[in-house]
Amino acid sequence: MKWYDSICNFFAQLKQDSSHFRRSETEKEANQVFLDAENDKNFIICNGNEIPIDWDDVITFNSTEGFTLPKNCYRKAKNERKPTMLVAHWDVCLSSKSCFNVLKKRGISVHFCIDNDGTIYQLMDCNDIGFHAGNWKINTKSIGVEISNAYYPKYQQLYRTKGFGSRPMWRNAEVHGKKLKPFLGFYDVQIDAFKALTKALHKAYNIPLVAPMKGDSLLTGVDTEVQKGTFNGVINHYHITRRKIDCAGLKLDKILKEIA
Repeated sequence: MKWYDSICNFFAQLKQDSSHFRRSETEKEANQVFLDAENDKNFIICNGNEIPIDWDDVITFNSTEGFTLPKNCYRKAKNERKPTMLVAHWDVCLSSKSCFNVLKKRGISVHFCIDNDGTIYQLMDCNDIGFHAGNWKINTKSIGVEISNAYYPKYQQLYRTKGFGSRPMWRNAEVHGKKLKPFLGFYDVQIDAFKALTKALHKAYNIPLVAPMKGDSLLTGVDTEVQKGTFNGVINHYHITRRKIDCAGLKLDKILKEIA
């Protein structure tokens, strides 16, 4: 019966080897899960340094999933920058990817994009000078962020079709002394992402958590201190020039109080 014993030993060894391979694969997969968790981009990049941010969905320009602007879209600072302003824009695009493509074609730039699902894309190091404000003084002293929003109500159905759900409709927003027609607002997750980003930049650069005010209310027009580049804090694009209306309806004063 030696042949029988040999066959039994063969299958026993095969079963043991199979179990070993399964355990090996399980260990490999478990290690990869832990490795992926360790590599989560819970930081932004400022002058080459990783600055922590309390937001899970951050993709930097040096990531394989990231958007990297070509060098003609921005200018390298000669020295370490100390930004004193954060400028909020809306991109009038359907996604951050579309915004990125527009920026490339136009040869302009912002440091961050916030997508419909709240993902923060960093397009360039915060130490680089972005072309986003239409004012060189402000460009040199600021960080720009585009919050994805196609603005016009006719695009509402596209957001539903893409699975993001209906955007809030913002009504009765005023800018430069005029009341705007109802338009698409930001998703709550985008505002939460903006809060997390603002808080991280405040910690990195001590950008004050203040916005241009008129009495107890957020200023809904141009601010002279902003135009001169002497304002320190968080602004909407319309605070720079009457040619812009973004981000009308974004309650910066309320947002900054919640962060502080």
